Amino acid sequence: MKAKQSLRALMLIFPLLFMASCKDLPSESVSSEEILQAPTDYEIDESITNEKGGVYYQIFVRSFADTNADGHGDLKGITDKIPYLQELGVKGIWLTPINPSPSYHGYDVTDYKAIHPDFGTLDDFDTLISVAAEHNIDVIIDLVINHTARTHPWFLEGRRRFNTPEYNPNDPNDKGNWYDFYIENGEVKVKIGYFGDHMPELLLNNTAVREEITSISKFWLDRGVKGFRLDAAGHFFETHPENIDFLGWFSDMVKSYKPDSYIVAEAWENFNVQKYYYAGVESLFNFDGANATGFIIDSIMARSGPQLSHYISNAFSDAYAINENALMAMFLTNHDMDRSSQMFTGDQLERQKLGASVYILTPGVPFMYYGEEIGLKGSRQGAMTDANRRLPMIWKRVGDKHRTNPPIGTTYNMANQVKYGAEDLLSEPFSLLNHYRKVINVRNFHPWIKNARAYNLRLNNNGVTGLTLKEHNGQRELHVIHNLLAEEVSLN
Repeated sequence: MKAKQSLRALMLIFPLLFMASCKDLPSESVSSEEILQAPTDYEIDESITNEKGGVYYQIFVRSFADTNADGHGDLKGITDKIPYLQELGVKGIWLTPINPSPSYHGYDVTDYKAIHPDFGTLDDFDTLISVAAEHNIDVIIDLVINHTARTHPWFLEGRRRFNTPEYNPNDPNDKGNWYDFYIENGEVKVKIGYFGDHMPELLLNNTAVREEITSISKFWLDRGVKGFRLDAAGHFFETHPENIDFLGWFSDMVKSYKPDSYIVAEAWENFNVQKYYYAGVESLFNFDGANATGFIIDSIMARSGPQLSHYISNAFSDAYAINENALMAMFLTNHDMDRSSQMFTGDQLERQKLGASVYILTPGVPFMYYGEEIGLKGSRQGAMTDANRRLPMIWKRVGDKHRTNPPIGTTYNMANQVKYGAEDLLSEPFSLLNHYRKVINVRNFHPWIKNARAYNLRLNNNGVTGLTLKEHNGQRELHVIHNLLAEEVSLN
């Protein structure tokens, strides 16, 4: 490829961009006229910090790091690992639900202003926020407001009142109006929502419910969170327009209280539908790109460069057309999916590196899933339990004092788990973990990528994918090229 512009900047990014056969490529192959991608040549610039970075890291709290040997991950464990996360280069962490809940996963809350006793205390949370801030790391928390647990006091009180003289159907503060209760054969029942009758859905149009959501949000914002990940945003109401309107209300409410807050919503929809949700909220997880059938892993496995760059550029273009401040959240997998490490076959390690390079070097806010950087395994394997997708983080092969127990319901054979942990792999220069560090280091060197516009870069090889990233309202530009083939290529 003839390097005609911004060569100095391009050379910072090109050596990192992965090709499946490039691990043995000598550094002298890189020139200004014919650029071959050589990830091993890139040396991490330690002067580049995460202060202006844009990569987030999802933590399933129960499985991350245990400090009191009770088998449960806890807030103190996350605090202990903040220096590691800074060394990785991430700018923010997303904590899955930390509130009291009858379930191991926490997505059915019983008290929105408390910490699950397995995880610690509010004082532990405050310490985490403080230590994270000292290391330039923001914290967002899962906010599960589509539904509650059946044991939540709101639900119990509402069900008790609904078929009594106390109940006032015209009073929004009456808990009988907070859920969709009805009477059947003299018994109070609740309409079964998307997640089943054990997770009764709140009526989010109720003004008193919204006041409570406002109070909960301000409670956590006052404690220092950067913002929220909104669970199940595609199920708030029966229609997409209603969901979008609610997201707009929630976003306006939070940002009026904390203007620099960050909100990312889970609307698990086809992007042709999901893109309209950007009218309500600035950031959404892109599910079309995720999982084994998503365009990232599928394109890598099929070695289809044009498919990959075409989808990425079109998706960002569509999102910006609806919200010029859109922050798309690309990711490989999350806690509801099998682990990405098991979706890359063949030259597995090198393809995992390529997957990391592809999604982290896109605009918006990329999200890693804890353990992704060490190739952590986990899948349902025919069992109907997501616990297999939320397995303990591995920190060290020997003497791993922070390792948790597997979650309740796990059927995964832990003998098949990776042997080497994060602390082991930090000392291996060409490990998957250090590849993540390199890619994030490049990303952090160019913080303007977060709001960049992405354009399809047409290349003369279908096994190569390319994007041109242009600074929004600026002059800077980068060409990001990934070789999906098993052999070296040159582009002229």
